[in-house]
Amino acid sequence: MFALSSRRNYTNRLTGKNRQSGMVLLMVLLIFSIVAILATSMIERQSIDLERVSGQLALQQAREFSYAAEQAVRQGLYMDWEADKEKDHLGDEWAVDRSFPLEPGTIFLHLSDAQGRFNLNSLAPDAPNKAIQTTRFRQLLNLLGLDVELATEWANWLNPESQDDDRYLSAEVPYRAAYQDCKHTSELLLIENMDAASYSKLEPYVACLPVTAQLNVNTAPAIVLASLDSELTLADGQAIVNARGDDGFSSVDDFWALSQVEPFTKARTNGQNDDNDSDGNNNDQEVDSRWSKTDFSVRTEYFELFARIDLGGRMATLEAVIHRAVDTGVMTTLYRDFSRRESRPVDPVSTANQIE
Repeated sequence: MFALSSRRNYTNRLTGKNRQSGMVLLMVLLIFSIVAILATSMIERQSIDLERVSGQLALQQAREFSYAAEQAVRQGLYMDWEADKEKDHLGDEWAVDRSFPLEPGTIFLHLSDAQGRFNLNSLAPDAPNKAIQTTRFRQLLNLLGLDVELATEWANWLNPESQDDDRYLSAEVPYRAAYQDCKHTSELLLIENMDAASYSKLEPYVACLPVTAQLNVNTAPAIVLASLDSELTLADGQAIVNARGDDGFSSVDDFWALSQVEPFTKARTNGQNDDNDSDGNNNDQEVDSRWSKTDFSVRTEYFELFARIDLGGRMATLEAVIHRAVDTGVMTTLYRDFSRRESRPVDPVSTANQIE
């Protein structure tokens, strides 16, 4: 009996030890699994952090390249000013798109003349010739197949006396009218009845510039030239583009004398009375032309730059408006925007040779 009891005790001790060993092994495996999961998580997080830092460094590098591109463009514009201070046209070097290789990647530069477009601020309350500029904006909208009443909406958006706040404050997301000159053409999207499709059609032909900015007739597309008067057609605008040729007009006088625009630029006779007065003098009086020469120029002060830098799949963009003083050539960057992904569309109407 004693031997049997001893054997049972021995067996129980072995079973207890085996159970303890099994529990220890399970604990070790559990701890190893937790450590492995934590290590994997740390490696993944570290990889993400390294990727994020790498992306930020690449983006910062691309951003620095965009600043360098702006400086290069400014230098090029100064050289262009030195070469010819009297006129700017689409045959100049600045009007040619450029691409340059980087290691690794490329840089793309597109420069356009902001004064070749209709200036939206010419409808501001203090703008000169506001009445005729409003008519021109309506004509531009009409040629594009858009609602001409958008011109009235835009003029009210700029004019504090219009008191249009009630309409905008009642919107689902309320906001106030600007009542000041625009800084970017995308502000058009804030006015009533302007949708994305309409803005897409209008965007290539408008700019936000100081009210004193003149239209450069050497760079304006046919549709902008055709919008100068309701009696002009798109064919007339294209005829003006053809007349200026590759080198542009030498002066506004050359533009002024064109057969397509002469009816609006020459002085008119105002016949108040067909009969002579008692002294035999004719009562007809010469009055000013319908257009003002001060609205036009063949020189450009405001250029719009778009730069796109691609560094191994990491992309940065820059949109900037650069002012070049006509008398000194001094450059001033008026604004920069890093959110735009593509350059402003370039005159799709002339490209398609029709208005959709």
